[in-house]
Amino acid sequence: MKPMRVSTIAFRALFAILSLSLAGGSSAWAIPLTVDGSVADWGFTVADNNGSTFVPAKGLNLVGLFVEDQNDKAGEFASVGPGLGGQNYDSEAFAAALQGGNLYLVIVTGQRPDDGFKDFAPGDIRVNTTTGSYGIEMGGGPGGGPGGVLNNGAPGSTYTLDGNGLTTTHTPAAPDHTVGSVWLNPTWINAPQFPWLQPQMTGGTRVWDALSVYTRDTVTAQHAIIEVGLPLSVFDGTIKSISWYPSCGNDELLISHLPVPEPSSALLAVMGAASGTIAIWKRRRA
Repeated sequence: MKPMRVSTIAFRALFAILSLSLAGGSSAWAIPLTVDGSVADWGFTVADNNGSTFVPAKGLNLVGLFVEDQNDKAGEFASVGPGLGGQNYDSEAFAAALQGGNLYLVIVTGQRPDDGFKDFAPGDIRVNTTTGSYGIEMGGGPGGGPGGVLNNGAPGSTYTLDGNGLTTTHTPAAPDHTVGSVWLNPTWINAPQFPWLQPQMTGGTRVWDALSVYTRDTVTAQHAIIEVGLPLSVFDGTIKSISWYPSCGNDELLISHLPVPEPSSALLAVMGAASGTIAIWKRRRA
């Protein structure tokens, strides 16, 4: 039997290792995720009055999960930690999964974008890497009533707040700060009550437009869902943490220490493995 040519072996090695590296090693068996504002494909259930469950589906290739509290019945002035705000400020669950070289994020919160200009305003998603920070615009709009979902491309929002963290002014974000847009090293805005938290962004360098959806009151009366999907290669360096807060910083969703490979490291591993395969083939042939 004639040995395979070097090019064939190298190609097969590149294909196999690249698939494992970028897809987290189990993409062939992973449950496919869809950015549609539903959490059923994540294995989660969202229901009013503390009826939600956040048990991830098997084979999801989950790389991070943060579950906060389940106090859906908290009134407007109840404490959801670290301050007051009740269900309209409540953050409940945040999950991240890696599939086929794409990073998927889902957030379940009582913070609906239709609250907007009426006391309660949403923030943006922050991704910290070893080389910088990235922001994903989530928008929200002036609020004040129910409406349809926010999809990528909808106008973004920036809010000013008083010392109690209540929204006082809504300002449409810069025209290119649309929902789902991804920004490198934006300027982060401090939360007035918790200045060490920075839930909103402005400026930066636009690097991508993610698929995203932000439901209003279309799922339940007490919850909204944010879902985002984008290529892992958008980010330089290794992801250290991903976070989301209401604009006041009252309640936190944070995923840290993600076992997500740096895209450049994955590529180096592929090239190194391919070189090793070629060297072994040469020795065997000799």
